[in-house]
Amino acid sequence: MQTRAELHVSAHRTRLCRTRLHRNRLVRDGPGRGTRAGNFRRKRSRVTVRAHGSRIDRWARVVIVEIEETNGVAVLTIDNPPVNMGDTAMRTALAEALDKVAAQSGLVGVVLASAGTHFYAGSDISEFDRPMQAPQLPDVIARIENLGVPVVAALTGLALGGGLELALGCDLRIGDPTTIVGFPEVTLGILPGAGGTVRTARLVGVPSAIDLVGSARRVKADEALSLGLLDEVVPADVLLARAVERAATLGAKNRLVDRPAPVSDETAVEAARAAVSKRARPNVLAAVDVVCTGASLEGREALRRERALFDELRVTDEAANLRYLFFAKRRAAKAVRSRTPAPQISAIGVAGAGTMGAALAGAFAARGYEVIVFDSNRAALDRVADRSGITPTDSIADLGRADLIVDAVFEDMDVKKSLLREVEPHLDDTAVIVSNTSYLDLNEMASVLTVPGRFAGLHFFNPPDRNPLVEIIRTSTTDERTLAVLSAVVTRLGKTPIPAGIGDGFVANRVYADYRMQAEFLVEDGASPAEVDAALIELGFAIGPFAVADMSGLDIAWARRKRLADTRDPRQRYVDIADRLCEAGRLGKKTGAGWYDYPDGAKRGVVDPRVDAITEKARADAGVTARPVTGDEIRDRVLASMVCAAAGLVEAGVAQRASDIDVALTEGFAFPARLGGPVRALAQRDRAEVVSALEAAYRSCPVSFAIAEPAAAGEIPDTIEKILEAVR
Repeated sequence: MQTRAELHVSAHRTRLCRTRLHRNRLVRDGPGRGTRAGNFRRKRSRVTVRAHGSRIDRWARVVIVEIEETNGVAVLTIDNPPVNMGDTAMRTALAEALDKVAAQSGLVGVVLASAGTHFYAGSDISEFDRPMQAPQLPDVIARIENLGVPVVAALTGLALGGGLELALGCDLRIGDPTTIVGFPEVTLGILPGAGGTVRTARLVGVPSAIDLVGSARRVKADEALSLGLLDEVVPADVLLARAVERAATLGAKNRLVDRPAPVSDETAVEAARAAVSKRARPNVLAAVDVVCTGASLEGREALRRERALFDELRVTDEAANLRYLFFAKRRAAKAVRSRTPAPQISAIGVAGAGTMGAALAGAFAARGYEVIVFDSNRAALDRVADRSGITPTDSIADLGRADLIVDAVFEDMDVKKSLLREVEPHLDDTAVIVSNTSYLDLNEMASVLTVPGRFAGLHFFNPPDRNPLVEIIRTSTTDERTLAVLSAVVTRLGKTPIPAGIGDGFVANRVYADYRMQAEFLVEDGASPAEVDAALIELGFAIGPFAVADMSGLDIAWARRKRLADTRDPRQRYVDIADRLCEAGRLGKKTGAGWYDYPDGAKRGVVDPRVDAITEKARADAGVTARPVTGDEIRDRVLASMVCAAAGLVEAGVAQRASDIDVALTEGFAFPARLGGPVRALAQRDRAEVVSALEAAYRSCPVSFAIAEPAAAGEIPDTIEKILEAVR
């Protein structure tokens, strides 16, 4: 009798066998075409490795590398579902297959192919948290290079990271039109460590290698061919036949590691360096250096140095934190998927042609959607009229052609309710409606709809055409079909989604509000806005909270504070410096003055003595005596305040996981990703430091940060301990 795990494996193997026959069947259509049916001599064997499940798939798995000989060419077909991820089991199976092939006589060539959609989608980065197991990828590639016959890589789908490095270890690379290659390693705090920097520079030259390694961008088949990463691109149905043909006729080895790098123009090299170096993390700069220095070294020495730096970077805190965020994003994306199939969405209507609406319309149009923008303001419509793929209209009835309607009108409940009442009668029964509200109660909005199940929140962040974060907010009535639509749209937009529940500010803005509130407490206590911004830039932020507030406009937060004024606890500390700035007409960069002054439209603000005067008057009225505030205190109080907010959101169920909050803050608000997010960052501090930071936040306002009260007695609150433990 089979165990449950064995049944799972058996089912996988049945399905994969069909996939293999479908994708890798060779058909003899005429002279020069290979075949797996007909007169060609075939020998088939199989290398099978059983492995324990990864953190994604807990069942036992079987990794297969099938070896089939056709007229002197051994085809090694890699079968590690679902995406041919490079893990220990796969490397072991491939190494054993290569050893088996090396012992065969009479071979003239070898082909590496895939049984599935992807050649080799990348490495299992969860293995990087543990000591690397043999055989490591450089050992597998060495086996390829040491074979006495040429090896051709038949690429399909993704060949990323280790997958591209494996292909570069072959003597020739042929892809089909679905092929996508690239080196994502620098986004994970490391660099290509299996010859990626060395062989790429020798194949396409140093400037192109700097770009590929340093940018981490994905390159489609046509560009890969023009760069020289691929030697040919052929239709998918003849990919394997062509690879076998080339392997049979190459004759000689073509090891990239033995080549000298092409001579590069120094100006082009420096230009490539400069393009990558803008605000790049240290590991990215190190990767660029390895590309440049490796090109001038003997190949094996360059490989050794590359691997040594890879091993060094792999165990850094930064790399561990970036891996944590990688998996956190995957969990968040999975949480917003629906089991209900998503219908086809081709037209999107945007209600509101203001700054947010116009930017959203552009983002949708850029992804191939037909976009209809409604606004009663003709001047606003004129600003989007000349954009390709966007149809402006002042008739709300025209939104009836859309499959999805996005509310991007003014942030006012009555305005939004009025829009929903007016637009719904024009829509098909299957149309979905979403609101981009930042703070308002979506359940209350849904109450005016005849079909509330079609309604949800889809909260984008400024600027929506560039900011990757999106919150998908389910109301009490949102149905599964609506969720399926939103998940599909967000995926097509290339955004990073997190699930969020109903609550003021939902997830990201709620945490950011406490971050901003603590920053204002610090100013009232004695720090200047510039000192707070500088302290947080030192932590790793690209820009401080007061400069951000000026960019966004101080009137947005001011409107929220006024809306919540009647419900504010009178015992709660309230800093009114920002209110006084707004009352003085200082609404931020758009008015030329906010927390900073912007003379003559300056991009960066300058310290303005008038803000100092307003601040001093506010302190005096509040009875606060200014004192020196250190950078460490600023950073500790801000970080602890964000974690207090995070704990409250998880406890209330507005956020599903602490890791979702780390994703939200790093993706949407530029919290330094190298720290893993605010919760992860505090979780990595020692206990005494955590207690001290939480106590400082609590004492800044015992009402706002009541959740941290146990810290005043030297204890970490259970609710906070729970989320800290969840992200360690």
